[in-house]
Amino acid sequence: MPAEQRRRIRAALSLAVLACGMLLALPFDHSVPPQAPVRTSATLFDEPQFSIQLGRNRLQITGTTTSHEHEAALLQLASEQFAVATIDTDFRMAVTLAPDWETLNTRLLYLVAATEAAQAVLQARHIEIRGVSDDGPGYQSRRKFLHDAIDGNGSLTSDVIIVDNGTSFADLCRRNFASFATEPIRFRPSGTHIRSSSYPLLDKLAEFAYDCNDGKIAIIGHSDATGAAAWNVRISLARAQVVAAELAQRGLTRDRLILEGRGASQPIAANETADGREKNRRVEFELR
Repeated sequence: MPAEQRRRIRAALSLAVLACGMLLALPFDHSVPPQAPVRTSATLFDEPQFSIQLGRNRLQITGTTTSHEHEAALLQLASEQFAVATIDTDFRMAVTLAPDWETLNTRLLYLVAATEAAQAVLQARHIEIRGVSDDGPGYQSRRKFLHDAIDGNGSLTSDVIIVDNGTSFADLCRRNFASFATEPIRFRPSGTHIRSSSYPLLDKLAEFAYDCNDGKIAIIGHSDATGAAAWNVRISLARAQVVAAELAQRGLTRDRLILEGRGASQPIAANETADGREKNRRVEFELR
């Protein structure tokens, strides 16, 4: 594989860590065999679910199975398709499942094998997969193989970055920024105190900015409609400044940050309710 394409793949994997929590894939090690399956109990009231996580030289398979034979078949497929050091499983055998349950999760595992790193979840007949692949044709072929099994009675949501010679690093940055920077920073009423639930997003944004170090990040403050318009503009800008200070503490240089205060001019919820006002007190981000 050309060195430039490998660099793009590594960059995409690094960004995927931020976008959906995947572990960064490391060089393969063929020397360690799959582990014996771990099995936990399930009840008739548990909702069937099957999930796969591939990354950091490790494959994790968790979910509902139909039989010991089904579990053995999944492990066999994993051994054949994935060159990873560790295969971890946590299977929960159920009494009653849809007739095509085995087909769907087997084909989903087969699809994940066409990626460098991925997270995938099958719940009922609805499937979501996110990840990075350097084999566009192979991935698309396997995706169709899985989609055919759904046969219009479910859904398949696929957000997989195909990395090839036409994929620029800037494109990877823009796509991954859009995928994780959708949640705003929240504030307490009439002030600049960031809610504790927003700090993980600040950490993730700082890591993203370290990887995507060419662009500038606009920090856009907003307020609810309480108070005079001039005050709302000032408090929204002050909130943007507080967020900028937090990011600076995490290593971002100030010349990469653009600050704006838009007051109450762009609400995303009704200001007549406490919940709506809380949603409007926010800081959002743009990559420029």
